Amino acid sequence: MEAAQAPEARGDELLVVNDVKKYFPITRGIIFQKQIGSVQAVDGVSFSVKKGETLGIVGESGCGKSTLARCIVKLLDTTGGGISFDGRDITKLSRTAMRPIRREMTMIFQDPYASLNPRKRVGFIIGEPLEVHNLGSSSEIKMRVQELLEVVGLNPEHYNRFPHEFSGGQRQRIGVARALAVNPKLIVCDEPVSALDVSVQAQILNLLKDLQDDFGLTYIFIAHDLNVVRHISDRVLVMYLGKVVEIASRDLLYAEPKHPYTGALLSAVPIANPALGRKREPIVLEGDVPSPVNPPSACHFHPRCPRFVQGHCDVEEPPLYPFGNGHVAACHYPLERWPMSADEIRRASSPVQSPSSQSREELPA
Repeated sequence: MEAAQAPEARGDELLVVNDVKKYFPITRGIIFQKQIGSVQAVDGVSFSVKKGETLGIVGESGCGKSTLARCIVKLLDTTGGGISFDGRDITKLSRTAMRPIRREMTMIFQDPYASLNPRKRVGFIIGEPLEVHNLGSSSEIKMRVQELLEVVGLNPEHYNRFPHEFSGGQRQRIGVARALAVNPKLIVCDEPVSALDVSVQAQILNLLKDLQDDFGLTYIFIAHDLNVVRHISDRVLVMYLGKVVEIASRDLLYAEPKHPYTGALLSAVPIANPALGRKREPIVLEGDVPSPVNPPSACHFHPRCPRFVQGHCDVEEPPLYPFGNGHVAACHYPLERWPMSADEIRRASSPVQSPSSQSREELPA
């Protein structure tokens, strides 16, 4: 089976990310600094997002989700790869050249307490993007801000209040209004509900879905909670240690995960039906997440993988194999071939019958 090809820009795609890398240098010395290594936060990520679509990104803390989000909106410069937005390559654009594009891609941050300036009133916070891009007079901006407050479910009379006078859910609504102020095409949501209560999470998620229907928005939605991602996303991308391990439509990923890491994440999701929950055995991964400073060779997941085959998984890096209907996963031994007995694993690892010398159809069932 051949590996999936890198995404190419098409007419219906708003964002194309191609082999993006972001490394943070590690230096030694005070006066004469010398680079001795790097933190490989994002390591060769490729995907595309269609107009009007919601792409969910999930993974453990430290897998590079937020760093990827900041690279997409150009808050961080990439180390390698390319980013195309609405048919235009924005990878190497200067701050001046990026300014008009920033009107079309905005961001909702994770912490509603830290993302709002406590010294500024709500009217200034929401209206600042309009002032920066010269989108109206003072009276027009005030009317627009009051309109946005009403759109996100707040009272327009709250225009002159400070952020500390609002609850956490209300502050996140202010963040949503600020992101919506300049009529963007793409909104990157960096864990926008993780700091909120469950009931408030549902309100914010429903608000985001309603805004998408009303304004034709495109979302990249980052979260830890797989139930939240399932509720709002059309497709889901799973990251592990800076790499993409699986991409599929929401229903396909939750019904038939292919990568063992995805299977482990889904096995930890609570089930509303107690009878089914008691029958399901969670997959417990051994060991800790490796350091992005010195990631494992080949497949980054192999030290914790229950399907690890010595001499293959730690030698040959798996590409994103296609499984049909846009479903791809970076695994030599996808879950459809599990479980393997100890004898089958030993045969697969032997020099005589190495998996690398067989076709995928001939691998142990």
